[in-house]
Amino acid sequence: DGAVGSKDGRRNSSDWPAPAGGVELVRIGQRDSLTVFDGSSALSSGSVAAANDSPLRRNQYLAQTSSNGRMKKIDFVLTYHQKHDDSVVASAGMESSEQRENELRNALIDALRVEGVDIEAPSSSGSKDLTNGDDSNMEIITAEMILYAEAIKLQMPLRDQSLVDDANAAEGTPIDVEQAQFDCALWRLFRHSSDNAGDRNDLFTAPFQKDRPEMFAIGDRPEDREDFFTSAQRSLLLHTALVSLPEFNRCVSTGAIKEAYPLHDGSHKLSASVSSAQVTGCDNDRQELNLLWVSARNWYRFQPLMLIRRYFGEKVAMYFAWLGAYNMWLLPISVLGLVAFIYGIASVWSDQTVNQICDDKTGAGNLLMCPVCDQACDYWRLKESCMYSRIVHVFDNSASVLYAGLVSLWATCFLEFWKRRQFVLQYQWDVATCELDEVPRPEYTKLHALLRGSRYCFSMVTVVFMVALVLAVLVGVITYRVAMLVVFSSISGLGVFMSNLRLITTGTAACINFVCILLLNQLYKRLAMWLTKLERPRTETDFEDSYTIKMYCFQFVNYYSSLFYIAFLKGSFAGRPGDYARFPMLDGVRLEECDPAGCQVELVVQMLIVFVAKQLLNSATEVGPPLIRRILGSRRQKQCAAANAADSNKPPWLKDHCLTPVDHLQLFDEYLEMVLQFGFVVLFVAAMPLAPLFAMLNNVIEIRLDAWKMVALMRRPVARRARDIGAWFGILTSISALSVVTNAVIVGFTSEQIPKLVYQFTDGRGSLDGYMSWRLSLFNVSDFETQSVPRIADSAAEVNVTQCRYRDFRYPPDSANRYEYSTAYWHVLAARMAFVLVFEHFVLVLKALIDLAVPDKPGVVKEEMKRERELLRKALFTHAKTN
Repeated sequence: DGAVGSKDGRRNSSDWPAPAGGVELVRIGQRDSLTVFDGSSALSSGSVAAANDSPLRRNQYLAQTSSNGRMKKIDFVLTYHQKHDDSVVASAGMESSEQRENELRNALIDALRVEGVDIEAPSSSGSKDLTNGDDSNMEIITAEMILYAEAIKLQMPLRDQSLVDDANAAEGTPIDVEQAQFDCALWRLFRHSSDNAGDRNDLFTAPFQKDRPEMFAIGDRPEDREDFFTSAQRSLLLHTALVSLPEFNRCVSTGAIKEAYPLHDGSHKLSASVSSAQVTGCDNDRQELNLLWVSARNWYRFQPLMLIRRYFGEKVAMYFAWLGAYNMWLLPISVLGLVAFIYGIASVWSDQTVNQICDDKTGAGNLLMCPVCDQACDYWRLKESCMYSRIVHVFDNSASVLYAGLVSLWATCFLEFWKRRQFVLQYQWDVATCELDEVPRPEYTKLHALLRGSRYCFSMVTVVFMVALVLAVLVGVITYRVAMLVVFSSISGLGVFMSNLRLITTGTAACINFVCILLLNQLYKRLAMWLTKLERPRTETDFEDSYTIKMYCFQFVNYYSSLFYIAFLKGSFAGRPGDYARFPMLDGVRLEECDPAGCQVELVVQMLIVFVAKQLLNSATEVGPPLIRRILGSRRQKQCAAANAADSNKPPWLKDHCLTPVDHLQLFDEYLEMVLQFGFVVLFVAAMPLAPLFAMLNNVIEIRLDAWKMVALMRRPVARRARDIGAWFGILTSISALSVVTNAVIVGFTSEQIPKLVYQFTDGRGSLDGYMSWRLSLFNVSDFETQSVPRIADSAAEVNVTQCRYRDFRYPPDSANRYEYSTAYWHVLAARMAFVLVFEHFVLVLKALIDLAVPDKPGVVKEEMKRERELLRKALFTHAKTN
């Protein structure tokens, strides 16, 4: 890692890190060859790279030296397109956009010089042709980087660590204390060693002050000063310097500068001498990440967060810290979910209700059921729902009730743990106040309050409209299910297909719904970005939070609306035979009904298709496009790849240019995917106990795929800082609270557990014998509406049908209160509401107690913060005395 250079001539190079930062301007034009300056050809024995004299290290430096004789390290790359030479444009007197872009770039160079940046252009004699047939042209301009560490209050280690005496050192830093609590052989199996995990001594820090360099732990040797700032910190400082210049922002907005990104620290490929267990032999942090983080052999180990932070910055490391903690907490709940699932399978053959449905001789399987649609559908026997009822029992049993409550408490425990863990990371990574010191976005302009309010209102109206569009699509999917039931029921001779008609229509409808979800996602993603830019947020954090809220509100409705409909609404307003509720706008088509065994299977099928298919598709889309671009890329990318393969000493700025570009919102899609997954796991776990297991298995692969993508396939992102996971934590907290309600309602109203309990304690006298006869109501077929009378009968014995059964609690036709809700209905409704209220309040009270019992800030960290403030006061006092 090189160091950030100071302003030339403004401070003695021995006071603080002196090696200069490099800015490379890459010109991509319509040329037959690529001309670059090969920095490695001019290295001398006295250069910075002499300490590690390898082609990999040498290529990270330019040949030009600064005023103190040191090499200039390349920290950032700026690219631009140009069709003609500057001399051609000037001689032709072209008043073109190309000439305007040249003027903007020259203005940027002048602005950098005014800021004290030393710009050096390589001479034509020092360049040489490195490729054949490429359509690009490259020029290198080196520059001393302005020191912005003080402006952004970058926390750096203090020189005087005298408060860390022997007693305190034995106590350890916050992260050491945390690890010591789990210091056992089994726990060490999942951890990398400190040397391999990128851990360094955790020293007390303070905001960097350029006027007091002696306060900070800058070594006396040149190599110590060079390593004072990491390469990630260098990229952050140079990016801050660039975006603070109006000239740079104009270049980006007009296209005079196409891309701006930091360089990777050499190749990610490991040499044959690198040990599979140790990082000895690795030339850079990128190779260490490839060995410890990307490698499949370490899939079961914790992530090297300190190494990730040192290379990619705190924002990326914070995401992977959260994802690792989330996946670790999924393990116990996944095991419990698997136990509940196995219990459902083991007890399905002994369940009394299922056996009654499947027994067509002595049980309720021979009961004649009313048609499921108008005219085209015929009467059918309850035994046809046998397979359906067995599947229902696997997911809807007594174990699922207890499991739903445990998951709701688990979500609270996980979030409380993460708050503590996040506070430790904030202190350890020195980012507790970084967002308070955030600079405004280049696109930010202060708007009048009325104009800003009108834009916010426009955004809200647009979001509401898109939500209404999602609901319209849901109505279309419901209509499809009803139409398919009618169409296929009117076709004779379908055999097994007819017995599984409800499952087939549910599965195909879920697939159609999933395709609609994907299409609406692409539309709304662009719309939400445009709306957020219209609001002109002040900082990058404000921009991301606003964009996050818009996207998640839409995605919540888009992904979960069909599940909410099946779980809470389907069948509740369908009416009864003789008085069905109908779509007034669809020629009187009947509303959907649930199977006599309930709607649980349809909910499970919907979750499997939307949830599991989403995970698979996301994994494919994350890694697929970069690979496809590398395999079937443009002519330029193919030529770059061919040139890289032909010349292993190709400069790294050319190699990185062939990688996939990184968007400034690169982590948004990752967070969105995981938060939506969290919603599937906790909101509907009562219907799908295997959801946590599927999520955990997906995340194990997700972490390694993301690591491979970031280390090997993508350009290096700017090492941005972040103190937390942003607006996502508030969303997770809201989902956790909502999960208590959804699981309570699923168990209470969608599940059959409450009616079974009511029957056992009333008419059943402790048994479920006769439950299905009690659960199904009678109807006289003579009371059918004209449009509901079936046209055909499936057997001669059923031509003279007088009565059929349907799923409801109503008085029989020979009662004085015919077809009105029976006493059993009110008993079941009261029991359901009582369960929901008791379950909800009990779990919410436990969640509140957990929140109160677990402090957000570990005591050991607060003590360390006090010691750090004391040390800073001591350092300031010492500095004042010596000056």
